[in-house]
Amino acid sequence: MDMMRSGMQTILSTSTDVLPIVLFIILFQVFVIRQPVRDIRRLAAGIAFTILGLGLFLVGLEQALFPLGRLMAEQLTHPDFLMKRAESLDFHWSNYFWVYVFALAIGFATTIAEPALLAVADAEKSVNVV
Repeated sequence: MDMMRSGMQTILSTSTDVLPIVLFIILFQVFVIRQPVRDIRRLAAGIAFTILGLGLFLVGLEQALFPLGRLMAEQLTHPDFLMKRAESLDFHWSNYFWVYVFALAIGFATTIAEPALLAVADAEKSVNVV
């Protein structure tokens, strides 16, 4: 139940972040470009999906990735862990092979995702203003 409450709070917070941007874009279209807002139902659905998607993305980060990163950082920097490694003679990078594989996978996924995000931004530019 606490996770549900936290998720709803995150989605509500996301809506308060997104709605001023949406309001600015609509006002800009109406008063500066002087074009009416077409298909308001489609626009409202798009705004709702954007808020829901961003909110769920943030919930996923808060519930899964942030705690995992925090746990790994705490374990790898804990004084007992460091002292044991400093005292042992077999302190070699290959003992932490899977930590490096995990870091490589995160870096690779981030690098692969970046061009996709740029493609989405370019596609958005070519779409007519609603």
